[in-house]
Amino acid sequence: MVREDVSLRSILLVDDDVDVRSLTRTFLEHEGYRVYSSGDAARAVQIFSSVPRIDLLITDVYMPERSGLELALDLRAMRAGLPVLMISGGLVEEDQQARLEEEGWRFLAKPFLLPDLLATVHGMLEPLRVGR
Repeated sequence: MVREDVSLRSILLVDDDVDVRSLTRTFLEHEGYRVYSSGDAARAVQIFSSVPRIDLLITDVYMPERSGLELALDLRAMRAGLPVLMISGGLVEEDQQARLEEEGWRFLAKPFLLPDLLATVHGMLEPLRVGR
């Protein structure tokens, strides 16, 4: 099987858990993605504003100060259509789950298996490959 060249794809990874962030970033970079990461929403907005193109936002739902949901809404206001993958080790309440679905965002529960993460990321970015 020929591995798809994903090196031109950029991901913004936001998680306040340094271990999850580090492992996820390392795995995605090993798979060929360019990954920018942050432990908080404020820094994530700075990164998003300064990087020419982010193809996917992966963010934890629950973070101190600003939630991943708030972050995703802010970034989608800056760039409509930004694909969003929410991750969480906590219980996602029914109203939050409804909001994720309403926005067309995907959700992956932590701890997730790295192949599941990769399959989800590939699936979310596939429309970009087809559109080129």
